[in-house]
Amino acid sequence: MFTSSQNFTIAILVRGAEGSPPFADEYFCRQLCVESPRYGLRIIVIPIPSPFAEGSIIRGYTYHQKQWKAVRIPTIGLVMNRCLGPLSRNTRQQLEQYLPHASSLRQRSWSTALPGKWEVHRVLSKSNKLRGLLAPTSRVRPSIPWEIWLARWPKGLFFKPAAGTHGKNTFRLSMGDTPSVWIAEGRNTGNEHFNMTFHQATDVSSWLESHQAVQKLIVQPYLELSHLGRAFDIRALVQKNGQGHWTLTGCMVREGAEGSLTSNLHGGGHAYPADAYLTERYGKKQAASLLQQIRHSATLIPPLLESRFGRLAELGLDFGTDSGGRLWLIEVNSKPGRTSFAKSGDTRMHAQTYTQPLAYARYLLQQHVLADVSRPLKMPNSSSKAGLKRIPIPGGEGL
Repeated sequence: MFTSSQNFTIAILVRGAEGSPPFADEYFCRQLCVESPRYGLRIIVIPIPSPFAEGSIIRGYTYHQKQWKAVRIPTIGLVMNRCLGPLSRNTRQQLEQYLPHASSLRQRSWSTALPGKWEVHRVLSKSNKLRGLLAPTSRVRPSIPWEIWLARWPKGLFFKPAAGTHGKNTFRLSMGDTPSVWIAEGRNTGNEHFNMTFHQATDVSSWLESHQAVQKLIVQPYLELSHLGRAFDIRALVQKNGQGHWTLTGCMVREGAEGSLTSNLHGGGHAYPADAYLTERYGKKQAASLLQQIRHSATLIPPLLESRFGRLAELGLDFGTDSGGRLWLIEVNSKPGRTSFAKSGDTRMHAQTYTQPLAYARYLLQQHVLADVSRPLKMPNSSSKAGLKRIPIPGGEGL
């Protein structure tokens, strides 16, 4: 049980935004506020200003009687950072003023953030059991040998930011129907679709180099992960529970809008239960096999990443399947969204996506395991011995 000397206020850090309330991710924050009393926790939401608009962090927001109220920030026991970009030094220093004496923001973090896609790929590729799930991946350097890559992978090259989200700034480069014609199509910074045609190889090189100069990129062969002409992927959400053990909350398919190269819902896609969607495409037996492969991968990936990067609380594992039914791991997200699970039709699974973070937060505070994540190998529950609790994927038979 809790004692009066313990502090059980959890701060959720989210990006500041115009409007009321003045922050992003309002639904996520509201759900945690509503559920938090069941776990003996108090939630305070702290909007984080952009690095270009530094300001004093003195107020947060709580949800009470169906409305958001501004309050002074109390002492914080645990920090849940939902900001997609890194916090500025000034922001970190201000936040640490609200932590218990001699605590650092790293020590009081509910979960660390994963680095870029390249670093994660390198760690996963060292596992013999996971290497076969990974597409060949290279960092894009200033001198880009795209013609050599395209000769090796004639279906096209897929470029994406090393630290991007929501499908923004992703694009495919492919050969046109006639010689010396190349086509680039994808989504820009505003997540709007674009399509460009080049007739000179030098123009392709210049265009790619201009992208690389603004944002670090990685490149992979273009994989045809689509169904009836629509790109799709499978989001598996793995979360730690109230005992500090990894659990598979569920799997959902995210299908992109018509003509989109990506399946991200922010680009106008739709979500469907994984078992029904995969069964329609591959048949019952192969769909069950794919879900079993996902479950097995979900037991391997979290402890491997924790052993390298430190304590993690939840991960979004994004898989794709090609026309032959081969499973690919597309990427891993340490700050996963939950939009697809809201459309699952399974209220219990959807509720778990919000209650599991609270249960794990309570576990951390009760067990006094807020160790320094700068030494990940010493972290509790960062080995496979912590286990992955067997939770059936809704609709999956015997998984």
